[in-house]
Amino acid sequence: MEYLILQVEEQQLTVAHFGVSRRSAELIGAASIELNEERTLADAVRSVAEKMSGSPRVIVCLQPFLFAHRLVSLPFSDIRKVREVLPAHLQGDSAVPIEELALGVLPAKEGQFLALWARKSDIRASIDLFHDAGLEPQIVTSVVFSLAELPGIPDDCAVCEGSTLSLVSAGRLTYFRAFTTTLTAAKIAATMAALELSGERLPQCLCLFGEAVSVSTEADALPVPVKAVEVPEGLGNAFKNDETFQQMAGLYAVARAAFAGTLPDFRQGELAWTVGDARLRKKLVLTGVLLMVIVLLLFVNKGLQYRTAAADIVSLNKSINGIYREIFPNRSKAVDEVAEIKGEIRKLAGVESSSGYLAVMKKLAEAKGTSINGLFEAELEGSNLRIKGDAGSAQKVNEFKASLAPLLASSELGEVKTRPDGTVSFSMTGTLKEGTK
Repeated sequence: MEYLILQVEEQQLTVAHFGVSRRSAELIGAASIELNEERTLADAVRSVAEKMSGSPRVIVCLQPFLFAHRLVSLPFSDIRKVREVLPAHLQGDSAVPIEELALGVLPAKEGQFLALWARKSDIRASIDLFHDAGLEPQIVTSVVFSLAELPGIPDDCAVCEGSTLSLVSAGRLTYFRAFTTTLTAAKIAATMAALELSGERLPQCLCLFGEAVSVSTEADALPVPVKAVEVPEGLGNAFKNDETFQQMAGLYAVARAAFAGTLPDFRQGELAWTVGDARLRKKLVLTGVLLMVIVLLLFVNKGLQYRTAAADIVSLNKSINGIYREIFPNRSKAVDEVAEIKGEIRKLAGVESSSGYLAVMKKLAEAKGTSINGLFEAELEGSNLRIKGDAGSAQKVNEFKASLAPLLASSELGEVKTRPDGTVSFSMTGTLKEGTK
């Protein structure tokens, strides 16, 4: 993820372009633009917009004195719920009505949150200035809110970068004070003394970076040990030298906090960034148009398939009609040529079956000879043969059954009834041998 971070100060605009991932961070470019009567902030932003490349997320860091804060204790840890109840907790903490404030929140000590607020008019003025200069920010915040992400500092310490004094406890920001004049060791000592009187535990050390490094010369006047923040080993390639790190460390912390999702954003509610939504709507419209084109092409394709199938059916009907005329030249036009042709085929199949039936009957007559008085019933279904007849005696019936062995694969003699005159009636079933018909 790429971030273009612009830190607004009274007489300077600091710009840093970072590429941040889980494993590494890269300083793509950086610049410091002096502001004066000849070059205003709008002019400086316009020049940055003209030289910007790619599509990084734009983060504007305003001066910390525009923001106020207070620790609030709440019985739950869900940040969303904290944001919902925050307006009720801040009633009376500001002379400005709560509806005119832009709110933010950071987790602080266990069970506590650092409530942040600023005037919506100040946030809106900054957004309008950057928008008119051609570089609308997606996030509006301040560097001080990301100092817990500063590399090379302990989890419990005080941090000073030249215009603010902040307290970090258990790796989280719990307090900050912004100074509008030059920060000195005496002001830091006075602030820490006031914190100690209020019951706040003093930090183990004071970490200095940026312009605040000069305060280290007055370390004896401070109530806690002092150390300068140095370039961590893993960031040597990103910042090249210590001077660059001292200038860009705060903005690097902002990039890390933004990547981690812990950076408070004061573009909320009516001040929310809508350019992304507009771009998304534009992409959705384009996607919808492409989808409609695809659906239209599918309908056209199916229409062409239907037209081809209809033409094939018409051609097939003409072919069938021609065949029908060839088979039955003297018949008038039929209602259903296919049905009539199927009927004629069935008739031919019937003729073939009848010829096979006659062949079987002929073989039965030959086998009957003079031993059987007569066969009064014979039925052939496929290969199954059933016959009934009269004979002079039961022995004659057995002889007839034996004479059918060349014709039948299997045979079974049914009931044999003897008449008063000595003759018998019988029934027999059997299965024709293959190839008999």
